[in-house]
Amino acid sequence: MLRHSLVLIVICLIGGIIRVGDGYRILGIFPAPSISHQVVFRALMIGLKEAGHEVVVITSNPMNDPTLKNYTEIDVSFTYKDFKVNHFENRANGIHWIDWFGTGHDVFVHMTDGIFSCPQVKKLYAPDSNEKFDLVIVEMHYWPGLFTLAHRFDAPLIGISSLDIPLNAHYAIGNPILSADIMNWELDFMVSGELSFWRRLQAFFTTWRHLYWYRNEYLTIQQGIAEKHLGNGIPHIAEVENNVSLVLINCQFPITFARPYVPNVIMMGGLHLAKQDQELPKDLKKFMDDATDGFVYMSLGTNAKSALMPNQTLDAIKSAFSRLPYKVLWKYEDDFLPGKPENVFTMKWLPQQAVLAHPNLKVFVYQGGLQSTEEAITNAVPVIGLPVLADQDSNVDKMVQLGTGKKLEITKLDADEMLQAITDVASDKSYKQKMIDTRTLMNDKSHNALENAIWWVEYVIRYKGAPHLHSTAADLPWYKRQDMDMIAFVTAAFFLILNLALFISYQLCKGTMFRNVKPAEEKIRKRKKIN
Repeated sequence: MLRHSLVLIVICLIGGIIRVGDGYRILGIFPAPSISHQVVFRALMIGLKEAGHEVVVITSNPMNDPTLKNYTEIDVSFTYKDFKVNHFENRANGIHWIDWFGTGHDVFVHMTDGIFSCPQVKKLYAPDSNEKFDLVIVEMHYWPGLFTLAHRFDAPLIGISSLDIPLNAHYAIGNPILSADIMNWELDFMVSGELSFWRRLQAFFTTWRHLYWYRNEYLTIQQGIAEKHLGNGIPHIAEVENNVSLVLINCQFPITFARPYVPNVIMMGGLHLAKQDQELPKDLKKFMDDATDGFVYMSLGTNAKSALMPNQTLDAIKSAFSRLPYKVLWKYEDDFLPGKPENVFTMKWLPQQAVLAHPNLKVFVYQGGLQSTEEAITNAVPVIGLPVLADQDSNVDKMVQLGTGKKLEITKLDADEMLQAITDVASDKSYKQKMIDTRTLMNDKSHNALENAIWWVEYVIRYKGAPHLHSTAADLPWYKRQDMDMIAFVTAAFFLILNLALFISYQLCKGTMFRNVKPAEEKIRKRKKIN
């Protein structure tokens, strides 16, 4: 009996040791005031929890689910109050994302300071907190001051993004910067398609001006915020950003423009896609079930709300919808839509994945968000893209290239044009078939995206930051990365040799000319003497 008890105790102790050895403590920091961003991060963090790790999440959209164990949330939803931008107005004025960020960066500065100042966050990083983390994961966009918390906890740092990372992050980790390529989503509608020389020159100056400003001015501001809260002994943010251990991006090559990545960039597209059916409100279900001739669904997502569109744009959309032979389901955020057509049904919020899965749906009119794009492809629904901001132009351009939909300019929307686009996409079966083909391509993977992301997260912890994945290109100054010094040297040498050759040619020609001139002059002098 005693022997059996000892065996049981030993087994329990071994089990406890294994549990401690396998389970890590992970801090996730996701400031973006956008649920479309948060659902991606949430999927990863819940996956890490279910893999046996303890996670602490700083998020603008807490789930507040008391049933979740080993999952602690810190609410920073106050970031929504800071981020109020009229995206429709910016687009109408031709202000692309980089220019807007350059003038509106105070919003992100205030958000960074606000998160550091949050009492629950301060409690974590206080010198006497005794909090320990094996890893810090931070959303890799415009609050790099938060990267320094990885230094505070002496933990590896992973960057994460719900879309492709911005130019400044590509530069930081050593990815090639190709300014005139459509893959650079920050240039959005300024750069698309085949570019002329002057447009490429414009893209070149816009890109490198932005990177210079970000590295030399914006990081200095963020450094000041970090030092204000953590003290002056922290490393410079540029150094921390350059040495990020891993970057997880919510991208998939079949549906995004391909670009070169360094080895520590891992794609994890589609994490947020629902694994089970969403429950539908009764009135919504009845509307979709009764639409036996089909219906059109329109939503501009969470950042570009339909209710904030200019009246002229709203009128064009209503006019187009009123003439459709289909019903229309519209995510419209106000209680009342003036002049609402009879065939239109509006709701402030919709379970989008369930709507897209309905068999009566013909066309999805959307803003081009990446998560919405993934959901449309998963359910093989053709799209009409009305991009407004950020990566939306790039996403819609890719859908058009794949033959799965059409693109319209929302600031110049014409009712007849929109009516024709919806009619074409709904009636032409090729759009549906192309979407089915794209879904097949997107789903043909060698691994599960979530399991792969979790494996890489644990890999970074196991190998203490995995420095062997670091690209040496991240350590080079910009002119060496782009071979600017080589180009300058070769150009200067070419012009020097050319000038030298021209000078020698000139001297040779000059000498020959003078030799011919001198005998002629002597003959003239002799004749004068004779005369």
